[in-house]
Amino acid sequence: MNPLPFFNVRVNIVTNWERKDKVSVVSTLEDKCKACYSCLRECPVKAIKVEVGQSRVVPERCINCGSCIKACSQNAKSVLSFVPQVQEYLREAKTKTIALLAPSFPAFIYPLEPKDFFDLLMEVGFHEVHELTIGIELVMPKYREYLQGRNEPAIGSHCAAVVNLIEKHFPDLIQYLIPVDSALMATAKLLRHRNKDSRLVFIGPCIAKKEEFLNSPEGILDAVITFKELKELCLSKGCLEKMDNCAPLEGKSYLPSIFPLNRGLIKNIDPQGKIYKDDEVAVVEGKEDCVQFLQKLQEGAIKPRFIDMLFCKGCIDGPEIATELDIFSRQYQVYRHSRTRQKERLGRIPKLNLDRSFSSKYQPLLSPSEQEIAQILTYTDKHQPEDELNCGACGYNSCRDKAVAVCQGLAEVEMCLPYLLEQSRGELEYYKKHWKNGDIEDLIVGDSPCICDLRQMAIKVGRNDASLLILGESGVGKEVFARTVHMLSRRCHDPFIAINCAALPEQLLESELFGYEEGAFTGARKGGKPGKFEQARGGSLLLDEIAEMPLFMQAKLLRVIQEREFERVGGTKTIKLDARIMVATNKDIKKLTQQGLFRSDLFYRLNVISITIPTLRHRSEDIPLLADHFLQELAADCRRYPKIISKPAFTLLLAYDWPGNIRELKNVIERAVYLADGKVIQVQHLPEHMRKLNVKQEGTRLTPLKVAVRDLEKELILKALKKTENNKVDAAKILGVPRATFYLKLKEYEIN
Repeated sequence: MNPLPFFNVRVNIVTNWERKDKVSVVSTLEDKCKACYSCLRECPVKAIKVEVGQSRVVPERCINCGSCIKACSQNAKSVLSFVPQVQEYLREAKTKTIALLAPSFPAFIYPLEPKDFFDLLMEVGFHEVHELTIGIELVMPKYREYLQGRNEPAIGSHCAAVVNLIEKHFPDLIQYLIPVDSALMATAKLLRHRNKDSRLVFIGPCIAKKEEFLNSPEGILDAVITFKELKELCLSKGCLEKMDNCAPLEGKSYLPSIFPLNRGLIKNIDPQGKIYKDDEVAVVEGKEDCVQFLQKLQEGAIKPRFIDMLFCKGCIDGPEIATELDIFSRQYQVYRHSRTRQKERLGRIPKLNLDRSFSSKYQPLLSPSEQEIAQILTYTDKHQPEDELNCGACGYNSCRDKAVAVCQGLAEVEMCLPYLLEQSRGELEYYKKHWKNGDIEDLIVGDSPCICDLRQMAIKVGRNDASLLILGESGVGKEVFARTVHMLSRRCHDPFIAINCAALPEQLLESELFGYEEGAFTGARKGGKPGKFEQARGGSLLLDEIAEMPLFMQAKLLRVIQEREFERVGGTKTIKLDARIMVATNKDIKKLTQQGLFRSDLFYRLNVISITIPTLRHRSEDIPLLADHFLQELAADCRRYPKIISKPAFTLLLAYDWPGNIRELKNVIERAVYLADGKVIQVQHLPEHMRKLNVKQEGTRLTPLKVAVRDLEKELILKALKKTENNKVDAAKILGVPRATFYLKLKEYEIN
């Protein structure tokens, strides 16, 4: 992979987004978020920051449209709730609580009748219910007054999501927003004038209204809840069944106008079509169309006189409309009853200030250079334009958009699905090819917890080229571990070279490692000879017993590892080192460093990843598996059936301390196999120093040999079946017996 030197600087660019005092209307529940990027895909303004696998909402960019909430199948998005405050208001007997109802409520209450719905609100605890159509009637004259004689574009400001979109992402278009209060704030101002000590609560489908409430002057509105939250409130009050068990609607009054529908605003402003011609009005609905339209308007490509814009395809499709009706049925309910609505009597209208101002909340992001973008694309294997698949899996429309987001600190570079698939496909193909039937378990044998951890560590270490220091007593299998790491690495097709530093004289060690040129010394081979560093080109080099290396060679080795180059003995040509360096020792190398017997700079250079192989006495539970493994190997080499070990002999194997570790166990098993004439390895086939351990077992009752053999055969068959999850073919293969013989044994021992 290509390095990203500027990454540490870029990832924290949006430092002002980290403020804790900023109230976020929509936020992410980190314990639930699985970073599927569905919220990012649906967010029209990409107000999502992906960080350490979590998709976090960025309040300063979020327009609170609720698209991410609809898209999240994990319920990992949370909406700022005022339900507890509303519950407290409803409990206050002395203070009147008034509900301000969004005009889209017929789509929510179906099939409940409006009068019954109002009664339900009263039962919940509200004292009065008013529709926002009051506010519509208040602001329409202000709209007409502002639009009179205006030729510049004018954007309706009643949709809170559209206002947020313009203020946060299109600040140049703020001049076109009509500076008149929304129907919500107009209604609230009128009711506040008449009910100074009341609690005013808006109920609707819109989440963006919560931010409008937070940004409104204090003392006008007290809370905003959604239809979904109202259902939860009714449920807590035991009133929800009234909304679910009721007769279908019939033609009644109390219903709103078509203000929340497509063309609703322009029909209220210009019902006769006398103010604007058809080509002077743009009706825009839906998040994609809204964003695209504003982009074109900002570019000057279009310039209508009036823009009726609804972000959610009408308020009847708000993110928390909380109804199972489809969008067309919702439209039908509002259209069907709009003509029969009985207007609320407003009485004497006080003089209200319905003026509204807007301000830019735009926070520009860093514009990365082409070089930085190209570096991100190269990292994810996109070297040419045709490599950019633009699959959209990461949530961005194109690979380039995602690369820009990475530079801006909004995205993580590894979010690219094709890149991750290619990476995992390479690993999968490798494991399919090299590690079939649990081959890694055949190299690092054992089921003890420490060995399971060691296998996992081998897989992790195999994924990189860092220097590896392997520690452990003699015979624990340090070279086996090193070879396993090599086989699990990308260098597996190239050589694995091991050299024992203690087995060579000081004079020969240098030439063995570095090689030599012809005539470098007396007796030098004609044409010279490559050293181990050259022989391991592309692969791995294990320097066993590194603690035995002379100090003068340690200095040369340090230079080779640091500079990644060397020269042959007697040569002048520099040779590049292309091999992974692994070292092993059975001594306390850190203690040798403190004593001055090993160079500290070399120790720290080698000690990038340090692994300690456990001794056999610390994992005695693995002795049966290791013994069986060696028996299988010897049987395969001799082309014979594997022998079995008697229970008394196994008892001795488990009781022994094994100072020579696995190497000693292998030698003992091999000796016993060659000494045992029959099929079973008995105590007398073990070394004398191990047989002496049997003195403590003198009183033990002896079992007839034939019975012991049957018991051991049955036990081994059961273990083989357990290991293969009852796969009889594989079990026969493990035990090294023909399949037909194995089935006869199953029948003989009555094993199903």
